[in-house]
Amino acid sequence: MSTAVKLSKLLITKYKDKLFAISYDDNKPNEIEYIEDTSLLGSIHIGKVKKIAKNINAAFVEIEFNSERQMVYFDMAELKHLIFADEKEHNCLHEGDDILIKISKLPIKNKLPGATANLLGSEVPEKILARKNYIKAPSMLYAGSEDYIDVIKDRLKYAEFDIVTDIREIYEGIVIFFEENHKELLNRVRFYEDSMISLNKLYSIDTLFSESLNKKAWLKDGGYLYIESTEALTVVDVNTGKNVQKKDAGIIKLNTNLEAIKETARQLRLRNISGIIIIDLINTTVKSEIDLIYHTMKEYLKEDRLNTVAIDITKLCLFEITRRKRKPSLEEIMKR
Repeated sequence: MSTAVKLSKLLITKYKDKLFAISYDDNKPNEIEYIEDTSLLGSIHIGKVKKIAKNINAAFVEIEFNSERQMVYFDMAELKHLIFADEKEHNCLHEGDDILIKISKLPIKNKLPGATANLLGSEVPEKILARKNYIKAPSMLYAGSEDYIDVIKDRLKYAEFDIVTDIREIYEGIVIFFEENHKELLNRVRFYEDSMISLNKLYSIDTLFSESLNKKAWLKDGGYLYIESTEALTVVDVNTGKNVQKKDAGIIKLNTNLEAIKETARQLRLRNISGIIIIDLINTTVKSEIDLIYHTMKEYLKEDRLNTVAIDITKLCLFEITRRKRKPSLEEIMKR
């Protein structure tokens, strides 16, 4: 297990009729993940081969899941199992071919989801085969398991943790999963039912989501972040705010920058911001300070389950970061 990802409790509950998993470390929320109706893992697709990389004996196949297109990795060692989505004869795999694949591995850090051509063990192979010639790629033919189970599986790679939910169906599903796979963790699953105070109020869920959707995020020292997302990138503007003491201004700027990058790393996880992120730091020309900010941020980014990379700090004190996309952002989800 990785020790970088910090997780002691996972809360699974609804907010405005949408299901979320909220990760906590020492009772402080540090990640919000939307739970889809179905899981990517185990889903079966007609995928379109976009690129063949002969040097690694692999193909990159485009699929569609929850109305979004994404690439998956297909190991060409499995060609013997391959089923083409047409009635033509095929001697080998080419770019542009439509093929049937099942998602066998979820994405981890900088790795794409993994796909297999072996459909053995699928629950509805006959129905799938009957439809393959009539549906255009990319298209999902068969949904996978419950997404909340995959959310738990993914986090178990990094830590063991308590799970609390106020949804009976989900509680029972988790218990069944643990009885079959992790009996030693059964005592860490709890169904919350208290007529006096709801789970929402106990954990201040309304406040958490309100703050996570607000463009302004306050820092402990009185400064704040202003977070603005566009189609191209996300800009995080660092401001000293209420912390305007003239004395020791240089130290205040450094401390604000250090507090800002720590909170930015957390906000990326809470808001599920991905793609290109630019942090507009408070200006400094001191190389030792720039190096400290850069290397400190690299450590904070190790706490992220998704591949998040600190690129560079420019001469204008713009900190460039990239974060891998998995699921829509919190803002996008709440607009649905």
